[in-house]
Amino acid sequence: MNLYNEEELKRIDDAKEYNKKMEEFFLSKREEWNQLIEPLFGVLKIQMNTTSSHKVLEAQALALTYRQQINEQVNYFLNKRSKETVKYKKIKQDKFVFYATGFGIKTNLKEKGMLIDAHLSENVRTLELIETYIDFLRDTSKNLESFSYAVKNMIELLNYLGS
Repeated sequence: MNLYNEEELKRIDDAKEYNKKMEEFFLSKREEWNQLIEPLFGVLKIQMNTTSSHKVLEAQALALTYRQQINEQVNYFLNKRSKETVKYKKIKQDKFVFYATGFGIKTNLKEKGMLIDAHLSENVRTLELIETYIDFLRDTSKNLESFSYAVKNMIELLNYLGS
């Protein structure tokens, strides 16, 4: 007995392809963010004086700008995750109705759950990919916040020491 008709196989294949593209997109975005942010942390290593102070101020401004951009992306991907969750729940409902009424073999609730999970594995993967990227963005934002505090503390220390 084949549990997957042609339409379902196409839906699953489309979801796999979508996930593959999303995975590549998220990987490139992570690399992009890492390349943007990594140079900022070099500011913490420079010898602080009046000529280097403009670099520190510029890095602090960039960190603030990047945090705002990250917050906007987090909101965008939270909305995307929400839309994917709605899609997932609708498909799950359809599959439950199928296994409860149109499936030729009587199954209990646990068995229906296993069958439905198999149909929805790529949709779950979509949600996990989005959630992982959101976590990356949030962690990056926290790192930028820590950077800002480190710069602030460095400036306060220099003021205290009279440099």
